[in-house]
Amino acid sequence: MIFVQVFLLIVIAVVNADVCGVPKPTKCCCESQDINPDEFVAFTVISSNGNALTNDPIKYDNIVTNVGKAYSSTTGIFHAPITGIYSISFSLMGHHNNAIHANLYHNGKQVVRLYTAGDSRHEVASQTVYLKLVKRDEVWVQGTAGMKLWATERYNQFSGALVRSGDFTN
Repeated sequence: MIFVQVFLLIVIAVVNADVCGVPKPTKCCCESQDINPDEFVAFTVISSNGNALTNDPIKYDNIVTNVGKAYSSTTGIFHAPITGIYSISFSLMGHHNNAIHANLYHNGKQVVRLYTAGDSRHEVASQTVYLKLVKRDEVWVQGTAGMKLWATERYNQFSGALVRSGDFTN
């Protein structure tokens, strides 16, 4: 009985909230954000290349998602179309008979690296970072030249998404 009374009091309070000067919620929390749908950027790409890597960016050829068309499968490079904070992740599974590194680069500077030892095992490594990118910044993954990815399955991926646009200089 007490539960019903409390519930009715809450309903009455919400219905009459504007009488007390308390605004009633009119939108979902997601609807109240000022997000321009044209400013959304997200990509996920997978490599099916089992050939030896070069000293160039890994070219992830299987495009799962490329909203904003900022990732190029021709170059393997993501170009930030909007200034903001981005979540970037990548994973690595080297061939079972070679040790391999994969490095994440931002405008030519290494940010983080992954490593798998091989040793007749299929090891997987992954990393996620948040990067402050300025429009036209470049981000890519580069592996150990001469080594091979395990590309029979979909283990080697590169993803990114704009978390929030804006100039975060402070």
